[in-house]
Amino acid sequence: MKHHTITLAAAICAAPLLASAGQTVEEPVITAPPSSPWEFRITPYGWLTAIDGTTGPDGFTTDLDASFSDIADVLKMAAALQMEARYDRWGFLIDGFYANLGQSGQTPGGRVNVDVDFKQFLGEFDILYRVCESQNHFVDVYAGVRYNHLELDLDISGQEQNLPVSADKDWADPIVGLRGQWNINDQWYLAGKGDIGGFGVSSDFTWELQATVGYNFTPCFSTEIGYRYFDTDYDDGGFTYDVAQAGLLLNFNFKF
Repeated sequence: MKHHTITLAAAICAAPLLASAGQTVEEPVITAPPSSPWEFRITPYGWLTAIDGTTGPDGFTTDLDASFSDIADVLKMAAALQMEARYDRWGFLIDGFYANLGQSGQTPGGRVNVDVDFKQFLGEFDILYRVCESQNHFVDVYAGVRYNHLELDLDISGQEQNLPVSADKDWADPIVGLRGQWNINDQWYLAGKGDIGGFGVSSDFTWELQATVGYNFTPCFSTEIGYRYFDTDYDDGGFTYDVAQAGLLLNFNFKF
C-alpha cells in the first residue's frame, strides 16, 4: 500500500512537467529604455581668419589687409563656441566668437606713437527646421539674428599732441540660411552652410559661406576642417564697417 501511494504522488507531481514538455518556453524579452527625443551638440572651434576691408569712425577710417599670420602676431585673446539642441525636426543653435587684437608702434622717423586696440564679438541665435533627412544626408533651413559688437581704440601721440579716437558699436542683423550634411561612409562626411542677412535693417548686407570635411571618431565625437567666409557691410552715424573675414575653420563636435 505504501508503494502505491509513493507511485501515485510521483505521477501527480510529474504530470505538469509532462504536459509542458511539448511546449516552447518563451524567454523573457529585455527591452532597452527609450532614448531621449532630444539631441545636443557642443562645438568649440578655431577660426584662423584673415581680414580685408575698411572700418572706423568718420574721418578716421582704416584700410585693413591682414593675413592670419599678421593677426596672430597681434592677437591677445580668442575664443569660439557653438551649441545646438534638437527635438524631432526642430532645433536651435547658439554661436559665439570673440577676438581681441592690439598693437603699438611708431610712424617712420619715430616721431609719432600709435596704439591700436580692437575687440570683436559675434553672437548668433538661429531656429532650425529639418526639411529632409535620410541615412546619408540631411538638409536644414534656419532663420535667426546675428549680433555684432565692435570696440576700436586708437591713440596717436607725439609732437606735443595726443589724439585719442574711440568707437564702440553694437548692431543686430536678421539672417536666413541653409545647411546640410552628406555622409560619404560611416566615418567621413561633407558639411556646408550659407546665409544672407542685414537687408538694410542694420547692415546693408551680410553673408556667410562655410564648407567642411568631417570625420567621426566615435558616435559622440567628430572633427571637421574647412573654410569659412564672412562679409558685412555696415554704415551708421559716420561709422563704417565694410569688412570680409575668411580663413581655415577647425571644429570639434561633442554629441549626446
